[in-house]
Amino acid sequence: MRLNHDCVRDMMLFIEEEQELEMALHLPDFLNQKKPAKSRLDKYDAETIKYSLMKLDETNYLNDNCVITQYQLIEFDVTSITWNGHKFLDTIRDPKIWKTTKNVASHLESISITLLSNIASNVLESYIQKFIPKV
Repeated sequence: MRLNHDCVRDMMLFIEEEQELEMALHLPDFLNQKKPAKSRLDKYDAETIKYSLMKLDETNYLNDNCVITQYQLIEFDVTSITWNGHKFLDTIRDPKIWKTTKNVASHLESISITLLSNIASNVLESYIQKFIPKV
């Protein structure tokens, strides 16, 4: 299965939006089973969401508890976004930066989250340079 980078980004944004201090988000929250409200994750099927959660568990971007048995995600609880998770999210948050990052990444056959983050950092730095006056 291929990792959907848009889903990973939307997942991180969802966690940031929905996470409350001292409250965990659980697997049904991501699958929109608890709330009737529209979610940024509605456009993804359960398999894509679960796979993205399992991969996010491997990144150390989240303080989470991930339980997988017989290759199936059966439990996922997230209590917070880590410092590195916030750094990643702040790098890919802006839609213009994300769009440019994906455009650069589209020239490659496959790309890791780490490399995607590095590309986004370079895109963001390049964008910032436009606003720094030449001395």
